[in-house]
Amino acid sequence: MKFEEKLINLMNENFNSQAQNVIAKDFQNYVERTNSFDRTNYIVLIEEVLEFGAFPTSMDVMTREAIQNCFINALQKKGIDPFEESYHTRMAKQKLERLKNELSEQHKKLVDHYNQANGQPMNDKRGARAFFNKVDQLEDRKLELVKQIEAQEERVERLEWADENRRNGRNKQGGLLLTIDNIPRIEREIEKAERGESHYAPTTIRKYRKELARLKAEKEQLNNASSKAQEIIDSGKVNQWKKHPTIYFVKGLRKVAIELVDGAFQASSKYAAKTDEEKEIVKEILG
Repeated sequence: MKFEEKLINLMNENFNSQAQNVIAKDFQNYVERTNSFDRTNYIVLIEEVLEFGAFPTSMDVMTREAIQNCFINALQKKGIDPFEESYHTRMAKQKLERLKNELSEQHKKLVDHYNQANGQPMNDKRGARAFFNKVDQLEDRKLELVKQIEAQEERVERLEWADENRRNGRNKQGGLLLTIDNIPRIEREIEKAERGESHYAPTTIRKYRKELARLKAEKEQLNNASSKAQEIIDSGKVNQWKKHPTIYFVKGLRKVAIELVDGAFQASSKYAAKTDEEKEIVKEILG
């Protein structure tokens, strides 16, 4: 599957038509604020792309990339990473590539420096000390780069392992992620434990049982969200906490949240607004 197809599928799987319209309008407003020369009607184009499940072949590259960036941003705000590997992994691989290129350039500099001697021994020539001092500098830098590359390769390997765990619903330590999306995996692991096939310790399985009950209750809360609550979620003014998905932090405020209880939002007691300004913002969101 092409990356752009994956983006469209993720958008349709995770956002209803109302939420998609909000995303399109927000993006149109953003473009109008930041680039007054761009007269593209992104609202219509985004609607067409999501409806037909593909980018038109006639769409120019810049418009296509702009809409893809819009989708990526919307998905990441919802806690969904559309990339196969994490941001940190991609950055680590790019750094590794830069280091390897620099090592190649450093090796070339060393060869070019030796070539200055035209194959003749430098020991008895004038300027020999400067020549070999330069060799030492180039060799030292080359050795330093080799060490950096080895360390960076180890970092990339660790990050790739973390990515693989994440894709399989596990944390860095190999335990199951305790999220709503991971409920099926948790249930399967408990079933394996009942058959004596799980590699997790009994204490860990007991923890999974307890957390499974909590996650199912939270999922029920989300499924029973009122139209008003869904409107608040789709407004883009709050971010869902993946660990505790019934809690939504208010954007722009530090540790201030609202909580979904019995299908409706209310101010969170644990992450309550402190200042009058924060209270006013929460009040406005709750309506």
